[in-house]
Amino acid sequence: MKSFQIFLIGLLSLGLMACAAKPPEVKYFVLPEPNFTARDAEFKGKYALGSIRMAEFLTGQGLVVAASETEITQTRLHRWGDPLEAQIERQMRQGLLQQFPASQWVPLLSTGYLRSMDYRVDLHVDKFHLNAAGEAEVQVQWFLRDAKEDFVHSGTVSAREEVQFNNEQSQDYAQFVVALGAAWHEALQALGEQLAEVKTNESS
Repeated sequence: MKSFQIFLIGLLSLGLMACAAKPPEVKYFVLPEPNFTARDAEFKGKYALGSIRMAEFLTGQGLVVAASETEITQTRLHRWGDPLEAQIERQMRQGLLQQFPASQWVPLLSTGYLRSMDYRVDLHVDKFHLNAAGEAEVQVQWFLRDAKEDFVHSGTVSAREEVQFNNEQSQDYAQFVVALGAAWHEALQALGEQLAEVKTNESS
């Protein structure tokens, strides 16, 4: 916790430095790519990957850090190199295919005709930030509809990962992104398991 407090103090200091005559360097980050082993190489399903709705406080360019349960800060000098929504969409497609290589995971706009698919999956991303306890936290609610757009099921996946702070600002942010990636990948694997379970139960 002490390391996290030092991190927050450094974050505020960087905010003040941003107002100085010579602006400090802006650093950009992307999430580490998923690298999953196949969970079920025989499972077959056809999924259209629909909308990804981000909580409003997660839609900016900066990384999000919570100083308390009610106070958040968006970093100015440490930003996403690619919009977070786009990274989540890409990794969702990649990660689910890695888990279930015999299934189809197709962006909705690329399906051509939704009725050719089994399901449509939509996400609401509620948490994707550093929480007040100094943990990388991810929480995603998913909604599943069939090819006729009728509601089928919904669920929530979440994960937390400890961040290894070392009081070097640039390295701390990199470790923060690594921890966020680990939490997201844990949630993504749980998402794949839950989606497959719904289809298996419907087929039985």
